[in-house]
Amino acid sequence: MTGFAPPLGERDVRFRSKRRQGATVFSSGRVFNDWLARTRADIALLTTDLATGPYPYAGIPWFSTAFGRDGVISALQMLWLNPELARGVLAFLARCQSTETSVFGDADPGKIMHETRKGEMAVLRELPFGRQDRR
Repeated sequence: MTGFAPPLGERDVRFRSKRRQGATVFSSGRVFNDWLARTRADIALLTTDLATGPYPYAGIPWFSTAFGRDGVISALQMLWLNPELARGVLAFLARCQSTETSVFGDADPGKIMHETRKGEMAVLRELPFGRQDRR
């Protein structure tokens, strides 16, 4: 079991660090404080660090991918606590913004993506949400 200890320890450190990002709010109400702590933990679990910054993935556990509208709503709701999340969401969506017209992909120039997909089905165009990595 010792082979798993270092990776698990690193994961725990990263998770605790994510939970501490942004502003901290406390009140005199225990229930309210518990609710805030749970919310911070949930956001930390859903947020993935991408090259463009943090992005709250949706559809956990089955989809676990970036959804355009969901990311924007989450970023807007968290803006007062963690503006870095909004910066990451906007940077990712700008990077994935459509530059072409595609009926299959429901894309037009300037349109924000609905969701992203990777893997065999996306590459074979069996589903419309495959995105090419743009640098």
